[in-house]
Amino acid sequence: MIVALVLLLELAATYATVNGEPFAPVDGWGTTRSTDPAAFAAVVVGCGALYWRRSHPVPSLAVATAAYALFLLRDYELGLFLAPMVALYTVATLGRVRIRAALAGAVALTASLLWVHARTAAVADPGTALLAWVAFGTVMAVFLAGPFTAGELVRCRRLLADRRVPAGGPA
Repeated sequence: MIVALVLLLELAATYATVNGEPFAPVDGWGTTRSTDPAAFAAVVVGCGALYWRRSHPVPSLAVATAAYALFLLRDYELGLFLAPMVALYTVATLGRVRIRAALAGAVALTASLLWVHARTAAVADPGTALLAWVAFGTVMAVFLAGPFTAGELVRCRRLLADRRVPAGGPA
């Protein structure tokens, strides 16, 4: 169910960029590549990897993250967040592979920041460029760290619930 929902949302968002006006919040904002079949392929592969997030969480995370990084590094409009977000959350709830999840998050954040750099490189006003960096950098960091943190909290809650002593049990 979650795979279909994420795929539907990401395909709709990507399709919306086909004929839409390019996103340009400030003068000098770098243009993005036109949406092409490779963008849709990255969406399908990245979201499709979520199908295996329960049985093969780390490979699913790796594929979702790689598709996201490819999507951004090919300079499409900002998108395809949901697949790595869901995969990061899933891996964090398992708790066995935190280093790999952190590495995937770092790869995704690096791709995101490279995307921001490409967009802001020609912004003439340094204050405006800084504001764009702060705004986009913060949003991207929250989008990627948030699911990991939420997954860690769920994992910790499950651990605590497993250790609770039932009422009237041994003291």
